[in-house]
Amino acid sequence: MRFNNFLAYSRIICSSGFLNAVRATRRNVLAAERGEAPPHGPYMAELDITYRCNCRCQMCQRWQDPRRGELSLEEYRSLADTLHRMGAHQVSVAGGEPLVRKDAFDIIRAFSNRGMSVNLCTNGLLLDRLHQEVCDSGPTCVTVSLDGATAESHDRIRGREGAFARTERGVMAILRHPRRKRPIIRVRMTVNALNQTEIGAFYRRWKHVADDVLLQPVHDCGDTYYQVSGDTAGRVDPEIITAQTRGTPWSRDAYVGRWVAALRNGEHFPWQTCYAGVMMGRIDPWGNLYPCLEQHVRIGSIRDTPFEKLWRSPVFETERERLATHRTCRCWYNNTGVIGHYGRLLKATGGIGNGRKS
Repeated sequence: MRFNNFLAYSRIICSSGFLNAVRATRRNVLAAERGEAPPHGPYMAELDITYRCNCRCQMCQRWQDPRRGELSLEEYRSLADTLHRMGAHQVSVAGGEPLVRKDAFDIIRAFSNRGMSVNLCTNGLLLDRLHQEVCDSGPTCVTVSLDGATAESHDRIRGREGAFARTERGVMAILRHPRRKRPIIRVRMTVNALNQTEIGAFYRRWKHVADDVLLQPVHDCGDTYYQVSGDTAGRVDPEIITAQTRGTPWSRDAYVGRWVAALRNGEHFPWQTCYAGVMMGRIDPWGNLYPCLEQHVRIGSIRDTPFEKLWRSPVFETERERLATHRTCRCWYNNTGVIGHYGRLLKATGGIGNGRKS
């Protein structure tokens, strides 16, 4: 697992908050090996602040969710206090499209003002209009979805005519801000059957423009909000991925390499130890807490029970035990790939060879 642009991430890696979070996370990983509840909060908290969206993506049905009554700004401020006290460091603000919330920037500030590293995940449609507000709210990273090198592919996948051009304008609007006053800008392509032949062109378009360029395979999870349909359905070809990534940093990247190896072995994704509920947790727009991105098992709601109590509850510990010993699911998101890699490194530094095994 590598950073394609280490310098861009140095503001995170060299911060005291990051180093403190690594120490706390190491204690969580070693506690999990012993079969104990984690003594600290998650390194990474994934927060979906709304499922409302201005796209109609083929690989996501969240925009179809009619529910309202999302967590309020004050509830997010309370959560920020709790996560900061528990040693969490990375917060992902996502959706849906998070920027459709009028208080999205206040939510970002609730975490960034406490010294936490915030990654804003966005489809980019509103960045051309809101680029100043994004920079002023203090996120460390902005990850923008651009699903292909052509407008034809991206707009078809995203279900929005003109989305490609508008998203590109938004990315460039952010990049025009002075580097020290803007977040790290990453463009990410969700690879699927429709756009897999555009990986090389996508990299060449952005390699000298954005701070980092990411790939992530599409996920088709029958019991979650990620259910692939339309043109994006179908199997990704490992030989196409290999050919398209040749001559790019991805050809040497363990994340992509392990994914391709799994595809060649007839699997969708590689297997690795799962650190859901140990290094990360996810909270949906209504406060429901899940161990992982795919939201298979609901632990409880932070509206009914404080996050810290849920995090250390017997219900959560039962789910951690299941994930460590009887897990059947696999995923290969950027976040879970990185967390799995560094979880292994942190476990190796502990010198613990006995206890609960995954």
